[in-house]
Amino acid sequence: MKSLVSDEQLMLDYGQRGNVAAFDQLYQRYRKPLFGFIRQKMTEAACNEVFQEVWESIISQASTYRVPGGEAQTTAHFRGFLYTIARRRIADYWRSQGKQSNSDEQGLDELAADSNPEKEHQQGVDKQVILRCVELLPSKQQDVFMLKQSGLAVAEMSQVLDASFDAIKSRIRVAYQQLRECWEKHHG
Repeated sequence: MKSLVSDEQLMLDYGQRGNVAAFDQLYQRYRKPLFGFIRQKMTEAACNEVFQEVWESIISQASTYRVPGGEAQTTAHFRGFLYTIARRRIADYWRSQGKQSNSDEQGLDELAADSNPEKEHQQGVDKQVILRCVELLPSKQQDVFMLKQSGLAVAEMSQVLDASFDAIKSRIRVAYQQLRECWEKHHG
């Protein structure tokens, strides 16, 4: 039976021993969710640039990477480390563009296409409502919503956003409440 190696162990193997296969495993685990997270904040062209910068940063910091708390840590730590770097690179990008964030280019994966034109139209309308509702969220709620959609646990979001566990839970609750109210207002 094949056991999964923790993200931290893979990062340590890469950083301390130069194990490129360990880095490749990390990259394969996180490339799609990380790209999706970054894409939610910017255009695809900018996303590609920031995505590359995040992995370059991971590579450059690999030799100094340490697991706080020793062996007791779970995979949450590396994931928090990765998404913290991503958030910082996104902020750096928007600062360089002279903007706080980009609310015009919110990305969601395409809704499944169906051959029914009526259904396709409704899905397009639904997608626009969702995008608009996410845009209307205050930045703190928008951040937790996007991190949650990227698969981070509350403890990981707490680490990435440098906020307490309870504050993150509250932000998630408020975000979903506001999204629900927005959806009902604009959809039905």
